[in-house]
Amino acid sequence: SSRTNLKLVQHSSHQLPSATRHSAATMSIKFREDPKGDVELRHEGTQVVQGKRKLGVVCKNQAKMVFSAEPVRKLAGRGCWFEIRVDDYAGGEVNLLAIGFTATDPETLASKADGDEAPEVASLPGRASSVARTYVCGYMRSLYWEGKRIEIDPVFKKLKPLKIFTIGALATVAGGLDIFINRRLVHSFDPSEAALPKLDLDEPLWAIVDCCSGLKKASLNTDSVPPTPEEAAAPEEDEDSGDAKQQQDAAEEADEGAGGDREEAAEGAAEEG
Repeated sequence: SSRTNLKLVQHSSHQLPSATRHSAATMSIKFREDPKGDVELRHEGTQVVQGKRKLGVVCKNQAKMVFSAEPVRKLAGRGCWFEIRVDDYAGGEVNLLAIGFTATDPETLASKADGDEAPEVASLPGRASSVARTYVCGYMRSLYWEGKRIEIDPVFKKLKPLKIFTIGALATVAGGLDIFINRRLVHSFDPSEAALPKLDLDEPLWAIVDCCSGLKKASLNTDSVPPTPEEAAAPEEDEDSGDAKQQQDAAEEADEGAGGDREEAAEGAAEEG
């Protein structure tokens, strides 16, 4: 079936989620040029734009993933963190995106030149979840832990159409994976509860983003740090509730006005009587 991309409404900075916090702990991060899937990198490797679908290739077999150029820096007491801002996405797609970490050095997957011969094509699977020693969350109700799928509640269910959003991944010091959307915690995974190995933060972990079919354009928040506990637990903003309150206030004002008119009419009738 045909699906149209959601061209997201641009917001001024004060309307966007508070996605970055300047501090001594901020880090610089960018995507690496090789290997990568059928995507384009812009703005010195800080933005990813999905390419066109290949004719005759099953969508799930067309690699659309990107890796960080360097292992993600470990923050004392928090873990490894990175965050992207999703600027354009196709909300009607079954698989929007997946995000997480890999302990596989992307260099081992990169294309290599042999003398004067043309470089070999990078050996990438169709899905980031198929990369060895990879830990990602997203797709459709899925979290993948070293190839094992765990069904979870959909993390994208509260996204509002035509709205830019941020999504971040935190490899925790306890060896788990936390996912945040607009700085709010939407999923926390403890591998020990599923009898799976913990993430080892003593070894290098690279950021990995799978654009799947849904993510069309995203930018790294290069100076982002993990959300505070207050941000993570903040209630979801409900724009509809604000509209409803305005309507209720207007209705109450109208009732007050009608009540005043009725009182004036009653007084007038009494005087005439």
